[in-house]
Amino acid sequence: MRGFSSKIGALRESPTRKIDELREKLKRENRDVILLSTGQPSVPPPREVREAMKNLLGVDSMELYGYTPSLGTYEAREAISEDLKRLGGVDVPPEQIVLTAGGQAAMFSTLATLLEAGDEVVVTDPTYFGYRPLIEYFGASVKYLRTRLEDGFQPRPEELRSLVGRRTKALVLVSPDNPTGRTLKPEAAKAIVDLARDYDFWIIVDEAYKTLIYEGGHVYLYKLAPERTISINTFSKDPAIPGWRLGYVYGPPEVMPKIKLMNEEMVYCPPSFAQKMVTLYLRSEARMRYVREVVEIYRQRRDVAVSALRKYLPEARFVVPSGSMFVFVDLSSYVLDGESFAKQLLERYGVAVVPGSYFSEVYKAAVRISFVSETPERIEEGIRRMGEAAGAL
Repeated sequence: MRGFSSKIGALRESPTRKIDELREKLKRENRDVILLSTGQPSVPPPREVREAMKNLLGVDSMELYGYTPSLGTYEAREAISEDLKRLGGVDVPPEQIVLTAGGQAAMFSTLATLLEAGDEVVVTDPTYFGYRPLIEYFGASVKYLRTRLEDGFQPRPEELRSLVGRRTKALVLVSPDNPTGRTLKPEAAKAIVDLARDYDFWIIVDEAYKTLIYEGGHVYLYKLAPERTISINTFSKDPAIPGWRLGYVYGPPEVMPKIKLMNEEMVYCPPSFAQKMVTLYLRSEARMRYVREVVEIYRQRRDVAVSALRKYLPEARFVVPSGSMFVFVDLSSYVLDGESFAKQLLERYGVAVVPGSYFSEVYKAAVRISFVSETPERIEEGIRRMGEAAGAL
């Protein structure tokens, strides 16, 4: 029998998928699990948008079921262009937007377009675990820009300068960050843009959580450096349709046709049903009201998680997240191995968290806690069980 591509060895199973599989096993055993692991939203899209989609389902037309252009429909890209202008004053024409089958497809298409064997990509530590396997799959290598809890996980420009060289192809930034909840400060953004111009590398910015901000604001790097910034986005978080798989990429005009070609070979076209829903949502009166309501709900749950951590794990170290859906908690005062702790916490105490080692080479005694998918009462109970487990284990 013929073998497999050596590239497959660079890929890793998603830790959240592994946790989901174990959770399903426990559910079959009728065990309740408190989900502090998943970044899946818990507030469905606005009712009026769902009602409009229900009405469209009754129309005898192939519009919701057929192929679309591989870029995505023009009306969806136009709605995204309008939304970026409204949100942050970002001026991106529809022709520079490519719709994808979720944020992961956006990541894959972008990295496949940019990277060649031997390239180097700078990635912050900690950050989202999905980038490293793809970078290595395409034959590039990862260089880690360490960020520190003591600095609020803000990247230090002087450390970035020490990492870049002639082989540096790109810097990947997630802001607001997963798992730390850090939002990039304007002065850090300006320094990064200056370095990208000086050393001629791309800035790939993941803006999945750009509307989920509790304090401060979101810095749109594209406004600072449109000629070298490529932005990856998803509708999995806003308006909460992760199962419908729709995301998008925007960037310089010379890059987007190539990302479009890569994406076309991979998925042919993004889901038509999701594109229609997102178009209605972005142009609806409910759009900004929904964001404000969701942010307030999640802020309250964040505050419950922070209060519970201080109560039940008083020696834990963390930064109160200013954005995203997560708290990144250093448990080194309690445990040596976050992965072992997370496994036993799930199996013995029925609480699912994600080990810090999936996001960081440094914070291996940490765990990531999500505060969006459970009620405030269950969030507090889950963290209470974490404190009990830390004491017992």
